Amino acid sequence: MAQTSLQFWKPGSEERRLRIFISHRYENDEELYEQVRRALDSQGFAVQDVSLSAKEQMAGPRGGELPKLEIQANIAARIYTSDILIAPSRVGAGRSEWVTWEVQLAAIGYAIPILFVDHGEDQQRRTALISEVASLGLPHAVCGRVAHEIVPKVIKLVGGRPDWTMRDREDDKVIRYRGPPASARDDVLKKFPFEARLRPVDPGPTKPKNGIWPFS
Repeated sequence: MAQTSLQFWKPGSEERRLRIFISHRYENDEELYEQVRRALDSQGFAVQDVSLSAKEQMAGPRGGELPKLEIQANIAARIYTSDILIAPSRVGAGRSEWVTWEVQLAAIGYAIPILFVDHGEDQQRRTALISEVASLGLPHAVCGRVAHEIVPKVIKLVGGRPDWTMRDREDDKVIRYRGPPASARDDVLKKFPFEARLRPVDPGPTKPKNGIWPFS
């Protein structure tokens, strides 16, 4: 079936899908983030989740574990091509090597806004990462574990409907590109290409033209 070319997006063509990276996502958070995606969609913000889910394992060609640096390169490319990073605010998150590294990379390395989400209403303390990010004046916010709080925070941090992209090279000889390895970035964009907000439209089956022969 033929489809219109709305799936892939180019800068300046139209609004694209909102790219979100969820830091160190746990299986018990899936319901919350699915609710967030639905809530954003109801506001006209189609979501493209580029995070590494709890069920997704990065394995080499022979099924073995990849070197840590190669995994970090892939995650760095996912974060670099995201519009916002969502991270847990609980104290334990700051003790996680991966959450700390992802937050630091997003905030300091790539200047990507971060939304810290509370674990629940009974949460009394928050990770020190929040105060550290705040002390540097980096874009961030903290909210409760409910979609109606998360959605407006995401929209405000991102700065509205996305219609921009990020640098993937520098053609000017006096300027240097600083970002994740090109190989990792290309792999991520091959798996998660930039997509227009509107999904491809299926025009449906076309009627065959009448010919001379009865079965043409």
